[in-house]
Amino acid sequence: MTGRPIDAARTEGEADRPLRDLLLLMPHLPLGPDFNIDYAGAEPALLSQIGAHADLTMRTLHRGTAAIGQLLVYVSPEIGTGEFSADAMEGLGWLLAEMGDLAATAHLIAASCQRFTADYSPRTPKRIPCARP
Repeated sequence: MTGRPIDAARTEGEADRPLRDLLLLMPHLPLGPDFNIDYAGAEPALLSQIGAHADLTMRTLHRGTAAIGQLLVYVSPEIGTGEFSADAMEGLGWLLAEMGDLAATAHLIAASCQRFTADYSPRTPKRIPCARP
């Protein structure tokens, strides 16, 4: 693994950029006739990778949101005096809302992938390459 890990709970096989890899793997998923993801028709190795990336993305977003909350507690006196603009606080609020929605979506994706790969245990794990943006 290159660079310093940001999460001590990460293992050697986990990605350095889970959100990027999640987004680049999603196009490999088949869609059903109703344009919903067809988890049952997807390759188990792909679901396993996507589930792992979605889980790590969710954990990263939760930790980041908590860190921003802690920072806001420490800068709250400056917010009360008007040193931070209302636009900055509004932007931060929208960012936190988007991060929360993304974490919830990552949780749904991870849970769906785990449900369809509960009995998947290959002898040699297969890696699906990420799509190119």
